[in-house]
Amino acid sequence: MRLSLALLVVLLLFTFTAMASAAVTTHEYVVHTKWNLLSLPGIPLDPDPPSLFGVIPISGNLYKWNAPLQGLDMYIDGDPDSFGHMLLTDGYWLRNTTGSAQPLSFSGLDDNDDMDIWISLPKKGWTLIGNPFSYPFPWVNAKVTDGDSTMLLRDASQWGVRWLSSAAIGWDEVGQGNIVVGVPDDNPTEESLRAWHGYWVRSYKDKVALILESVP
Repeated sequence: MRLSLALLVVLLLFTFTAMASAAVTTHEYVVHTKWNLLSLPGIPLDPDPPSLFGVIPISGNLYKWNAPLQGLDMYIDGDPDSFGHMLLTDGYWLRNTTGSAQPLSFSGLDDNDDMDIWISLPKKGWTLIGNPFSYPFPWVNAKVTDGDSTMLLRDASQWGVRWLSSAAIGWDEVGQGNIVVGVPDDNPTEESLRAWHGYWVRSYKDKVALILESVP
């Protein structure tokens, strides 16, 4: 089947516009010693873990959460395919065994900062998510959907229909301890998801999803 010349021009213009709207930038962070709970603030051009972490040893030190199986998956040099690529909305445990803080940088797209991001909570239990933006995200602004209804996080939590807990558990890499991010009723440690950080979210219902709408 042949495309008409007009349709071909429209498709090319759409492709060029989409490419122009996504800028490539360098994302930079400092990985602290011992344990870090990380996320990515952009979409890496090369999502292969060794490429992203550079000189930081990751075999046996990098973990992600398998939400359907409710268990941790570890990165192993001899079996990288079982771990997969680094994803925008996931959180990752990383143990920095070098004995000193290490710079981390990668080239990636930044159009996610202007997008509304959906994060699946596939199974009742824990999911390790990541802040998908390069800026702090106000947790109270999160929405939750089960496919039929969509509501604010507080209304979907124990303060409402109890689909999930309103308190997300993060990690203070400096003090090496937990922090609690929640809505004001939780009296939390913090009220926003930090950029570059991962968080544990507990759901009480299968097949729900978070909707994080980009901040203008």
